[in-house]
Amino acid sequence: MKNSAVEKFNVTDLTENQRQQLTKIEGFVQRQLQQSESSIAVIEGAAGTGKSVILTKLFEKLQTGAKNPTSPYYGLKNKFTVNHPELLKVYQELSTTIPSLKKGDYIRPTSLINQAHKNNQRYDVIVVDEGHLLLSKPEPYIRFTQDNQLSELIKLAKVVIVVFDFQQVMQSKMFWNRSLLEKCLAPYPHQTFNLTMQYRMQAPASVQAWIKALSAGQLSALPKDLDDYDLRIFSRAADMYELVKEKNESFGLSRMLATTGFTKRTATEHNVYLDDFDLPWDEYDVQTTPWAERPESIYEVGSIYTIQGFDLNYAGIILGPPFRYDEANDQLYIDTDKVTHREIYKKTPHITDEKSMQQMKQSVMFHVLNVLLTRGTRGLYLTAADDDLRQRLERL
Repeated sequence: MKNSAVEKFNVTDLTENQRQQLTKIEGFVQRQLQQSESSIAVIEGAAGTGKSVILTKLFEKLQTGAKNPTSPYYGLKNKFTVNHPELLKVYQELSTTIPSLKKGDYIRPTSLINQAHKNNQRYDVIVVDEGHLLLSKPEPYIRFTQDNQLSELIKLAKVVIVVFDFQQVMQSKMFWNRSLLEKCLAPYPHQTFNLTMQYRMQAPASVQAWIKALSAGQLSALPKDLDDYDLRIFSRAADMYELVKEKNESFGLSRMLATTGFTKRTATEHNVYLDDFDLPWDEYDVQTTPWAERPESIYEVGSIYTIQGFDLNYAGIILGPPFRYDEANDQLYIDTDKVTHREIYKKTPHITDEKSMQQMKQSVMFHVLNVLLTRGTRGLYLTAADDDLRQRLERL
């Protein structure tokens, strides 16, 4: 794997499947540009199915065509938005390598919406990566006062292309499910494009199935045929970290990742600690290089906020204290009282009864697990803070 997110997103040669999907999406865009009302293309796909690659190539075509009098995109005004600061850095860096792109083409959704309202601006095409990270409730703190960001973006463009993966919904303020998405889409012409090919994980189907099952809380024996994929369970996080450092020396882009749940031992500390392992969490940094690509991040622990949307060669995953072992049913469950990042559980107008809220609290943590477990292209290493769960994982 190329050890640069920019190189990964800006693929020179698409696969035949990707070319076919891009052609279909372009056909939708070109048809709908001729219509008077707004329309939406939804691209659905699990982690690692190349959603960002498709969007990158599509937006390059749009922006290149906007300057070409012979192109169906000539003269269009387009924007690309993503509600993920680390991914925004990648796209803005990408703009320095492709002549038709500008850094200003890429912007966070709240800024795009507020600037468009202030300047009375409309666009022809708005491309949205990580649509499941769009706000689905007002957040006055960051100056978003409307009901949800997708509906507002649709009002600003003739065509919106948005990526969705419901298995990557991980906060109540960004809560999305199919019924809410369909409610937003209902007033407009729309079409869904499904991406199913797995491009990230260089693992046999049996390994991918095992990881998918674990992401849903199901425990089963490790596959016998791992092919060249390196899948291991560790009894000690410190030993896992030593292997991750070795892989990083040999192959690069190998990091430690963890879920929430590690309490602060002092007022100023925010570390992940287990047996002899003790490292600080990642911190948001304004520098342009994404977290995983910084050499110094080998001495930190990544989270969904810095690794979502990115690939690693080898990923060492620590399941935090909220991930517990249910011996009676031989499966994982979430102890939501041990979730230390309470921001993800704030009230949302889309969940009004206690049973649904409890289900949401469970599901978003399993979504976190799914994101982390699918980062490693060559290998996945795993341990858990809960003693019973760690011992059960070892027996797998």
